Amino acid sequence: MEGNNRVSEATQDVGASVETDLAALAVGLLTGAVTGFTQETAAVVVRLVRERLAATPRGQAALAGVEVAPGDEGARREAERVLREELGADPGFRQTLAARLDVSTTLTQMTNVVMVNGTKMRGNQVTLGPITVNKPNTTAGLLGLAATLVAVVALLVYGVVQLAGDGQGGGGKGGRARALSAVEAERMLPGLTDLPGAWETQQPARLRESGSKCHNALAEYESQERDGSGFSDLKVRYDTYACADTAIAAEGFTEITRNATNPGGMQERPFSSRTLGDQSATSTYEVKDAEMADPSQVGSHLMWRARVGTVLIEMHYGPVRDRVGSEKQAEELMRLICDRAREAQERG
Repeated sequence: MEGNNRVSEATQDVGASVETDLAALAVGLLTGAVTGFTQETAAVVVRLVRERLAATPRGQAALAGVEVAPGDEGARREAERVLREELGADPGFRQTLAARLDVSTTLTQMTNVVMVNGTKMRGNQVTLGPITVNKPNTTAGLLGLAATLVAVVALLVYGVVQLAGDGQGGGGKGGRARALSAVEAERMLPGLTDLPGAWETQQPARLRESGSKCHNALAEYESQERDGSGFSDLKVRYDTYACADTAIAAEGFTEITRNATNPGGMQERPFSSRTLGDQSATSTYEVKDAEMADPSQVGSHLMWRARVGTVLIEMHYGPVRDRVGSEKQAEELMRLICDRAREAQERG
């Protein structure tokens, strides 16, 4: 009974939260309890986990604990708790880790075998689809194994939900994400006739850089609507990166949201908005001093950042003032580019 209660407690600790599941799986890779991933994937995940845990005193202590005693249940649970908090506090890091573990691919490979009673135990290993968990030889280790297996199953169930809903924010139908060519990256950008409302071209859609990891393309348009003074300086600028895979795009999303660089060079504040694409974040900044800045840019600006499959998008929209421009129009313009990015990937 006591053993069953402890297994139940371990199961509840893992729970249904994605942060918990990712933490259990990632720490399992760190300690060597989980195998079956490629050497490259395992190395990247371990590096990400080590770097994140080493960033705080509590994380350093947890990391030291699992390094000294990788099979110790208490050390493992503490490392999971710390990593879980980091995942919950940093959505970008959570998405990067999930992309590296490739939940969707794992889910596809494990269709029809995600069953606890379908788990295979051979010698010192437990196999669940493509994932192999090393079976410990101690009671505490077995309890930890039970928690890890529940975490893997829960993570895959979450993957079902994510895969079913993938692309809805961007207006797609859940098609596969693929890398776009440089030509496709340029064609993905909307032209003047694609934009709702009256606009004028400032920078036509063009490929700015074709790199080995991401193709950078941009376009910029100025509104032809007029404010109370008879003119408007409202602009929309698309800066896109078509990357080689979703993991690179997810890492890029984490980086650009963390750096929060905008054309005005101002400090940004989070701005509540609808989620578009697979990941998105919106912020706002103000240009107030006409003497210190370009007077045409005085006002409120929006920065909308998103990832749609393998494509990374930054949209600058502003300034919004005197009844010209709106948050609704900004969302419409961002949804447009997200839809085009999804459609471009689905055409392949």
